[in-house]
Amino acid sequence: MIDQTIPFPALTRGLARCVREWLLPHIDDPMARTQAEVLAVLLEGLPDTYGPAARAAIAHNGGAARTLLARHGVRAGELPAADASLDDLVADTAAQHAALIALADRLRACGDVAALGEVQAFVVRSAADEARLARGEGTDFASISATEGAAKRR
Repeated sequence: MIDQTIPFPALTRGLARCVREWLLPHIDDPMARTQAEVLAVLLEGLPDTYGPAARAAIAHNGGAARTLLARHGVRAGELPAADASLDDLVADTAAQHAALIALADRLRACGDVAALGEVQAFVVRSAADEARLARGEGTDFASISATEGAAKRR
């Protein structure tokens, strides 16, 4: 595996360019062409959607991962600075994920089922938080309960 990352804005700009240069010229259907152009515009604007709330949620998750890792004797490095770029946050998240996987492997090898369950619960909870964040929902209890309450009233 290549250990290389592309800055998020450059990645999304490149994806938008691929849609425009490689897909659009081959699409004849007007509706499909419109949808492809909308996709390109959405890709270009994606980095701007990660505002302060998303950054705070990502940083909070990183802190929680560090706390869990520290409880099991793993030093996970320092939190990114408050003004960290999205790329720095993504790199930090990837590092925390790798540390959690390594911890899970170690716990599985020594048969510590309780601790492994704790790591599993954290990973599942983090994935659910990330999915809510991607859908534009909050990750705090007030936001989650309000969203679920609104869904039940429909």
